Amino acid sequence: MLQINRINKVFGDRHVLVDVTFALNDGEHAALIGSNGSGKTTLFEIISGKLEADSGTVVKSANDLIGYLPQNPLETTAQTIAELMLVALNQINPFPTSQLLPREKAEALRVLANLGLGYLELQTPLDILSGGERTRVQLASLLLQRPEILLLDEPTNHLDIPALEWLENFINNYPGSGLLISHDRLFLDHTITCVYELDEDREGVRKFPGDYSNYADLIAKEKQKAYEIWKDQESEIRRLKSDWINTAEQARYTEKRTKDSTTRRYAKKVAKKGLAKKKRLERHLEASERIQKPMDKWRIDINFAEPEHQSTQILSINDLGFGYTDELLFQNLDLYIQAGQRIALIGPNGSGKSTLLKVLMGQLAQNTGSYRWGKSVILGYMPQKQESLNPSLNSIESIQGVKSMSLSEVYHFLHYFLFDEDQVILPISALSFGQRARLLLARLVAQGANFLILDEPVNHLDIPSREQFEKALHAFSGGFLLVAHDRAFIARTCNTVWDIRNASIVEGVPDESWKYGSIEPQ
Repeated sequence: MLQINRINKVFGDRHVLVDVTFALNDGEHAALIGSNGSGKTTLFEIISGKLEADSGTVVKSANDLIGYLPQNPLETTAQTIAELMLVALNQINPFPTSQLLPREKAEALRVLANLGLGYLELQTPLDILSGGERTRVQLASLLLQRPEILLLDEPTNHLDIPALEWLENFINNYPGSGLLISHDRLFLDHTITCVYELDEDREGVRKFPGDYSNYADLIAKEKQKAYEIWKDQESEIRRLKSDWINTAEQARYTEKRTKDSTTRRYAKKVAKKGLAKKKRLERHLEASERIQKPMDKWRIDINFAEPEHQSTQILSINDLGFGYTDELLFQNLDLYIQAGQRIALIGPNGSGKSTLLKVLMGQLAQNTGSYRWGKSVILGYMPQKQESLNPSLNSIESIQGVKSMSLSEVYHFLHYFLFDEDQVILPISALSFGQRARLLLARLVAQGANFLILDEPVNHLDIPSREQFEKALHAFSGGFLLVAHDRAFIARTCNTVWDIRNASIVEGVPDESWKYGSIEPQ
């Protein structure tokens, strides 16, 4: 069992964790839920021993090994994948070895293959791997250890759909305890039995039994109940205010209209009655049990511009092919996009998804064939690596570079994308990946694009922000082509799937098993 007892952590003047207390039972698989900035990663770092709490304790059994996968790859002295695997295994091996045993090599290769890295050899240097590859390699080394307690911080960020499904199966059959941070709702539904909620507006942690869908339903009902109570409260306030004003007006009117002493004494009694009603209203307004209007926390509020005119034909692709000297990614592609079509481009990591987007955007020249965009198509492109942002500019300058807006208009506009007054003046190089992703979304909105090319658009967004983005896409009358691995996101936003594998594309529709809830109208 893992016990978290009254953990507190303060950074500067900000209380990130306040009296966090809960227990993760043996064999329990749970999710740690909370908005970005609520302290989830900080808590993981404290549990794993990477960070010290200001107060409180973390208690586990003496022999329990905690395996921690952070969002970003950990620093290591290992030079190759094999060395990283050896370091991990020697941490649990009572008799450390200088090299991997044959069975350890076989198991390492098997796990790498299941995580979509079957093309890598064990002697591959770590420093030539991409960030996503390195994260998956570290996940593989962690899974080889089979720790009693798994802490996985966004493990799905760099996994394709087959790897996601393998990891789900691995966790479901894992005998140890697991605590997961993830924005992938379907992944959580498939892997957890309870939810621990970190809410920055209340102290401590709340536990919800069941999967993420059950948690989301309970929270929705809780918000609806709070809203109904607030409406009744506001109705009572309006009644009390109207009663007080009418009584006070009656007293003033009576007193002004007569000089009769009896009538004027009556008017004064009415005025006192009105004053009593006013004090009653004030007491009601100041009551401790009075609640504020329930509102979702400050999330991305996106409203894509409606296209003025859109071609029936968005894109025509004829016999398109691309490959490098030693690798053919796709060939003989004959595809067509019509107005309003919403397409998810899926496939294994390394199959050429992002490359195809770059070819269609004109950033790479195709080897064979051709493609043609419709004449009235205005493209909005969000690259995966955020290279379209100028790191020397700030957010205000970045928005003004695509649309003429006054300073106050830009401040107001960026407010809806979770930027405060201090962040908008920081150079883009100083922003986090999540902040840059939100800025890219803001630029698409400002451009007024009528067809969107989105490469992993929700990678750095939390669940509420993903759902807001889904609603925005649902309300957008244009079409889009996107690369994503979030199956619920695909099912809720797309009507077509392009599955790229073996250098070709098969067109279909989202898998029924990916369906997750429904999108309510804006």
